[in-house]
Amino acid sequence: MAVAVSGGGDSLALLHLLHDHGLAAAALTVDHGLRPEAADEARMVARICGELGLRHAVLQWRWDGEGNLSEAAREGRYSALADWCRDAGIGACALGHTRDDNIESFFMGLSRGAGLDGLCGMRPAFDRDGVRFHRPLLDASRESLRDVLHDRGVGWAEDPTNADTTYDRARIRAALATLDLPDGQIAQSIGNLAATRRDIGEELLHILTGHWRTDGPDIVIDLGAWTALTAEFRRRTLAAALRFHTAARHAPRAAAMMRIVARDWTGDPGPATLAGCTIGADGETIRIGREAAAVPPAVSTRETWDNRWTVEGTHSPDTVIRALGEAGVALLDPGWKSGTLPRRAMLAAPSVWRGDVLVHCPFGPLADPRAQEAWTCTSADDSQRFTAALRSA
Repeated sequence: MAVAVSGGGDSLALLHLLHDHGLAAAALTVDHGLRPEAADEARMVARICGELGLRHAVLQWRWDGEGNLSEAAREGRYSALADWCRDAGIGACALGHTRDDNIESFFMGLSRGAGLDGLCGMRPAFDRDGVRFHRPLLDASRESLRDVLHDRGVGWAEDPTNADTTYDRARIRAALATLDLPDGQIAQSIGNLAATRRDIGEELLHILTGHWRTDGPDIVIDLGAWTALTAEFRRRTLAAALRFHTAARHAPRAAAMMRIVARDWTGDPGPATLAGCTIGADGETIRIGREAAAVPPAVSTRETWDNRWTVEGTHSPDTVIRALGEAGVALLDPGWKSGTLPRRAMLAAPSVWRGDVLVHCPFGPLADPRAQEAWTCTSADDSQRFTAALRSA
């Protein structure tokens, strides 16, 4: 697997440990362009990798000035790592987060009034952009990893932002340093909370089994089953459906989620929108699908569209996959209206275009059969992805 190595003590110790076991394929250093020392740190990692006989690559990320810097840097770092791994044919990347990082995250959650999900610590493994990320050191202390490096005579770099109390994590770290806390017991409590979350996810999955399905591009849940859920289980189900459709890392704000959760869907309240999705009901089911205005633009038919859809057919430079939209719906055989998909689902549905000509829609035939081309449109592992989202919601 690849290893993300900043030059700090945790990631350098991880690099050496994985190398000892023959598991390290390459080391990746992300330069965020935020500190002048970063280039020297990358050169230090390159030198160490050369001594170990490992590949090393420096990946660039630059902030565009939008949003929160820390969050943007984290998202940009994971995207850069995943892109490199996919291009190199490597399916896994290891991260050097430790027990100390986990405890700091726990207290950061406490300081923000987090609920169960925000207090369960970091996930030992997660998938991102087609790459599996692993955190094998969550049971290891930062001090023990420094000992690994001391024993080998290896130095490391200290990131000055770790002591910059303008950052939340640095403030928490400084506060914890003044306290004599039993790290092992705190870590055990975090593990207990994570186990509780897993059990809740399994219970929710059991309750919903047989009461949900995919219909075209949408997730459809029996309205009776939805109504019978507790408010918390409805929130988790909604979060799972939103994550299924958008691949978002985090659920929307609690207040926005609870407006959907508390709404009476037994009548005909009309659809709602949230986080790039539409939510509607028809008296028998509640339907969660993509919002046409929020889907990404067209991509080549050789690429994956909207994190989900792939197509196979006669590819050419002018064939693209994109949302059907109003223009596409107008080109369908009117018989599509007798099906189960509402118009809002069709507007956001995938479709194949050759230039400005619609040549395929997987959820309705074209009005002009002469334009119809033989394409297959696939959304792989829908059932597995939604059940996985339910387990982790």
